[in-house]
Amino acid sequence: MNKFFLLVLVISVGLYGATKSKEQKSVAISQPIEISDEAYILAALDAQMRQKNDVAAGYFDTLYSKTGRKEYLYQSLRMVEKSNDIEKLTRLTQTALVVHPEDQTLHRFAIIALLKSGKYSQAAQESSTLSEQTKSAADYALNAEALLKLGNFQGGYSALKKGYDLTHDEEMADRIALILYAHLGQKKEAIAFLKEHIGEDGNSKVLGKRLGSFYADSGEFDDAALMYEQTYDLTSDPLIAQEAIKIYAYQQNIVKLNVILEKTGINDPLLLELYIRNKQFDKASELAKKLYKQDQNPLYLAQSSVFAYEASANKNDPLLLSEVVDGLKQVNSEIESPLYANYLGYLMIDHDIDVDGGMVYVKKALVAQPESPFYIDSLAWGHYKKGECAEALRLMKQVESMIGTEEQEVKDHLKAIQMCKTKEKK
Repeated sequence: MNKFFLLVLVISVGLYGATKSKEQKSVAISQPIEISDEAYILAALDAQMRQKNDVAAGYFDTLYSKTGRKEYLYQSLRMVEKSNDIEKLTRLTQTALVVHPEDQTLHRFAIIALLKSGKYSQAAQESSTLSEQTKSAADYALNAEALLKLGNFQGGYSALKKGYDLTHDEEMADRIALILYAHLGQKKEAIAFLKEHIGEDGNSKVLGKRLGSFYADSGEFDDAALMYEQTYDLTSDPLIAQEAIKIYAYQQNIVKLNVILEKTGINDPLLLELYIRNKQFDKASELAKKLYKQDQNPLYLAQSSVFAYEASANKNDPLLLSEVVDGLKQVNSEIESPLYANYLGYLMIDHDIDVDGGMVYVKKALVAQPESPFYIDSLAWGHYKKGECAEALRLMKQVESMIGTEEQEVKDHLKAIQMCKTKEKK
């Protein structure tokens, strides 16, 4: 007996005792204590809250025995069903049907017991009879469940459709579509059915995902992506948006991929890649800065700094140069990256911020990649800035032999260094 019910009994005994006279208190209590229906109800609800379904079933059964009210019988059977005691559910239901043979709710419990016992043929027969009597969506669903367990997908579909026509229930719609698509091979009909339901009764997370998956499986990727996007707009579920993103990435549809990534914000690293690929350096810089604040990954700080510089219309802005140089210095203090070491070094050289200091960074990059023509070009530019034209020209000839002079920056550097060398001779 649970503590709550024991407390009810104690209170009942106390109240009983309080009404007795002094003479009566000396006499042993020989009559049973009457417990109110309310006490049983409270005890049953308490057991339900604590998920003691078998205990709750006992209280409701007692209430039914006391009152004869069927709602207590039904509630007792529900608790037995929840406790998954199928043998007891079968026994109690059959016993009740002897007394109430026409009770449709009891027949429903009997069918549930048959389904849970694996007696699908009998469940199918009895649920078919019941559903034709009640014309109830719930009973059509029970009949469909039994038929589907038997592998009768056409029969299960027909039963569900009868229930769906009464209610337009979302769960029924989903099951009907799945049976049509996966078991009956009627893929176009499944898609058309879901489209019609969504058009008339509205979209949902479950149905939107289902229709999107049908479209994708059928190779209708544009429709699939659109369905996923519309469902994301309804639900804000990032997993649904991911499905649209996968499709746009597969299609290489950069424009739509860009739009959905900006709208959802669920894959900023991928969006950053797109900004870089599309040379949207201002957006790339801001997004990299945001990612750096979130992750403290120095590579994002490097990208934010580089793309802030590349996006600027005035690359000689002192404030801009100070921020970019400071950012890249921090990056180079935290990670070994010849790419960013060279970028920082060249920037310091080209803008005459600190030519010697810049050349240190360039040489550091060359230690890691000594054959890089671009790093050699940076070093040559440093020598040029210091007026060491012969060494600058020697290095530029090396660059020219490696990659030619197709690169505009290489061509400009070679021209300036050659002019410098000519003046040096004079």
